[in-house]
Amino acid sequence: MMKTKKLSLIAGISVCVMIVLLTVVYAVLSGNSASAEKAVLPCDIEESFAKDAIEWAVENGFMQTESKDGNAYFFPQTEATKGEIAKVLITYMEIDIKEYENVTLGFADEEQISPELLPYVRAALSGGYIKLFSDYTYRADAPVTREEIADIFAPLCQIGASAGKSENFSDFNEVSLYFEDNVKKIVDLDIMIGYPDGTLRPKSAVTREELALVLYRFAQLEK
Repeated sequence: MMKTKKLSLIAGISVCVMIVLLTVVYAVLSGNSASAEKAVLPCDIEESFAKDAIEWAVENGFMQTESKDGNAYFFPQTEATKGEIAKVLITYMEIDIKEYENVTLGFADEEQISPELLPYVRAALSGGYIKLFSDYTYRADAPVTREEIADIFAPLCQIGASAGKSENFSDFNEVSLYFEDNVKKIVDLDIMIGYPDGTLRPKSAVTREELALVLYRFAQLEK
């Protein structure tokens, strides 16, 4: 009887040791896998002014790359679309899109948005983070202007700003009156700093590298 108990005890200990070893091995392998994924960075951003911000956005899963011929491409100068911005923003904010998969908001072009982007768009609209156009459309494939990006990110900034940096831009008068306050805030917080020639170019479409940089500066501000 005693011998049986000892054997049972030994067997139990062996099982526990095996579980611990398997856990350690799994953790090591998982860590290696994660590291390997992080190492796959875009091959087309070396000349980008937003290189560090792009790498940060990709490593953290806020923005995606496209695989081609064994390489990852970011396409930094491609215009960011309104659908993509919804996905980037909702992903960054860690909002669970599953809650919005079956939510129907009934805006005019809801059925025209791809199934991949639709939950992100619904989440962005439901939270009031992005607005519809006056004709009640979202236009997920449309490019987004720099003043529109300011209008999206400024309300999320919890700190105020009154540095008056907007006066430094020669073309600030081109900002639409509707966006003016939020553009001033984003500029004063250095989330958007303009171009070397002293212009802000509020009507220009935001590129993917500019979006990555805006998101990165916004994240640094939140710390």
